[in-house]
Amino acid sequence: MIKNRNIWERPWEYKEGILISMTLLILGFMLEFVTDGRGVIQLLEYPSNLYLGSGIIVFLILISIFGRKWAVTEWLKSIPAAICSIALLLFVSLLLGLTMQYDKSAPEIIRKLGLSHVVSSWPYLLANLFLLIALGLTTIKNLVSFQWRKLGFIISHLGLWIVLFGANFGSVQMQRLQMEISEGGINNTAIDKTTNQVYTMPFAIKLVDFILDEYTPKLALVDNSTGKLHQGNNIIIVDTTQKQSLEDWQITCKEYIYSSAKAGNKYYFVNEIGAAPSVFVSATNDIGNTVEGWISCGSFNRPYESLKLDEQFSLVMLLPEPKEYTSVIEIYQRDKDLIAINLEVNKPMVVGDWKIYQLNYDSNMGRWSDTSVVELIKDSWLPVVFTGIFMMLAGALYMFWMGTRNKIAVFKTKTTERE
Repeated sequence: MIKNRNIWERPWEYKEGILISMTLLILGFMLEFVTDGRGVIQLLEYPSNLYLGSGIIVFLILISIFGRKWAVTEWLKSIPAAICSIALLLFVSLLLGLTMQYDKSAPEIIRKLGLSHVVSSWPYLLANLFLLIALGLTTIKNLVSFQWRKLGFIISHLGLWIVLFGANFGSVQMQRLQMEISEGGINNTAIDKTTNQVYTMPFAIKLVDFILDEYTPKLALVDNSTGKLHQGNNIIIVDTTQKQSLEDWQITCKEYIYSSAKAGNKYYFVNEIGAAPSVFVSATNDIGNTVEGWISCGSFNRPYESLKLDEQFSLVMLLPEPKEYTSVIEIYQRDKDLIAINLEVNKPMVVGDWKIYQLNYDSNMGRWSDTSVVELIKDSWLPVVFTGIFMMLAGALYMFWMGTRNKIAVFKTKTTERE
């Protein structure tokens, strides 16, 4: 006969885990509310994050020594504790998708509960502490009763603990700034777009030149009555080598000029600021009606021009899409040699503790932009996170190797017995 276990009777299982998780969640919201939604940002900033992190490590060691026989300590090392702690952190993380983060226009109740800044809120911190304590005690338990076959398990779990520790207690220290530079200009200040705080950088950047390469523009049908792009087969790429179809119209691009300006009724090649692409097209419909004329997408100082095909449709040129853009920059540092590079998208440059990314440009000016926007990122805790990730990989490889070796040993044993 199976005896029903009373709640809080050893050993604790999922019922206690659910109550503990709900208590931590409610406590987190209460702390967030009574502190007027200020969150835990100060606890996660240097040096408070080091004190808090050191306190967690000391707490884990002390409870492993003096509280190893407590019911809560035994439970925190169990599978139900691991599952409940992971579930709580996942639930709090899902709250990120319910509201816009760091939105100053968020309702007051949303802000006071921490839902507008989940990552720096009390519920998120308590959920992470719950998981870190459970994971840490499990790792210490296996270290105390060390066995070589458990080495992979220990390394991977310790690596996961380091990843969680570094990602959560170092995330606030990550700086993500933007710097806007004009051609010929030098700038050594960057701004945090989240807080609008301005920082002076330990280096200065000069924009020597900004180069933007564009794709060939596209032609599209526009509904004359609404002014909107027509749905369906309505976009083609400018191509002077073949006829193309748009609905009932056959489009032939007879002459294409990448950089042009209009004089009279015709477009001519020019190489001046604001010159825009243009194309002379001939459009013929199914009943043989033909319309010809010039089309241009225009630019910041040139008007666009469309071609009316009939009462229903007009043919327009869409603005060319950027193919790639590069900033030719020079980096000046105190007592160091000048660095000259071509900064491209997704190819960052490392300068000291900072990574410099090509982020944006003046899209209104297009390829004539003389302004480049670069992103500057500094993450002091990234090496800690990478260390944890490499440990997780090493642990996984070790467990895979041990499993393969054991299978080979079993196979050899069975083969020997058969012989």
